[in-house]
Amino acid sequence: MNDEKSNFDDGAELSLLVRRARRRTILRNISISFAITLFILTGGWFLNLQLQYRSSDNALRDIEKLKAISGPNQYVLGSQFDYGFLHGTLDYRTYKLVEGVPVIWGEETYEFSSWGSFSRPPGDYSYLQLPDPVMKEKGFKYERPFNRYNGEREMMFYLPLVKYENYLNELPKLNEMSEQKLVELGISLDTNYTVKQIESMLPNGVHPVWYWVDTYSTLEPYTGDRMLDGTMPQRASSVYGFGIHPKDNDVSEKNFLEGLEDGIQTNGKYQHEFERIYDYLRKDKEKPDTSDVRILGVVVTGTADSLKALQAQKYVKAAVLGAIVDK
Repeated sequence: MNDEKSNFDDGAELSLLVRRARRRTILRNISISFAITLFILTGGWFLNLQLQYRSSDNALRDIEKLKAISGPNQYVLGSQFDYGFLHGTLDYRTYKLVEGVPVIWGEETYEFSSWGSFSRPPGDYSYLQLPDPVMKEKGFKYERPFNRYNGEREMMFYLPLVKYENYLNELPKLNEMSEQKLVELGISLDTNYTVKQIESMLPNGVHPVWYWVDTYSTLEPYTGDRMLDGTMPQRASSVYGFGIHPKDNDVSEKNFLEGLEDGIQTNGKYQHEFERIYDYLRKDKEKPDTSDVRILGVVVTGTADSLKALQAQKYVKAAVLGAIVDK
């Protein structure tokens, strides 16, 4: 009888030991699994952030390289990143300077991924367009563009080798303004010039701040029948050029070539566009020189009164207002 009781106790104790060992094993496995999962998640999130940091830096670099040869009279105000899992966003802000007065101009949003790609998110990025009575009366088949963020006028540019049905000339509007208004004006020239030629022929008080460069390897898209009337001018967002820096007014065609070479060496998102422009300028030479950079137009600033001197200049093919501010 005692032997049976002893065997029962031994069996119960063994069973208890087995259950305890099983619980310890389960708890140990859970702890190990939790630790491994936490390690993987922490490591994965850290790796994701590192990839996103690199991707966002590359995206900002590529955007700024392109902005260096585009964006008439625009400067970088700042950028802001928002990091997430596998994807993030970059907000890029710009401003203009009109005779030393800053004008907040725009904000562009880009989406970037942890594996290196970036692009503008789907959406409507068109200008705010409003009918202009004078343009309508003269038979223009397009409307006046305005900046969608601040309501200021957007400049447009007319290619000298393209025959347009109408040319927008807003110089007469200067007579309606206070003489001390500070004005930005986009001038389309009758032919191509050099920077020095433009500086010498502009009247006193008319200050060139940005030069529109001929980068048109083909004019077919601007003369084809598929256009509304074959005469749509170039929007400010689609032209290339170079300009002065707020801290450095010394500028020449060399600045544009350096911007192209810098963009090519970066080997980024806009590589092919930099190469297309570079190849167009150099033709059959090894590399282009400053004489290959032909200026088709210029953005100028000044008071409304000083810019009136452009009204009698024959080299002005078209003149389109941009930002206008108080002194």
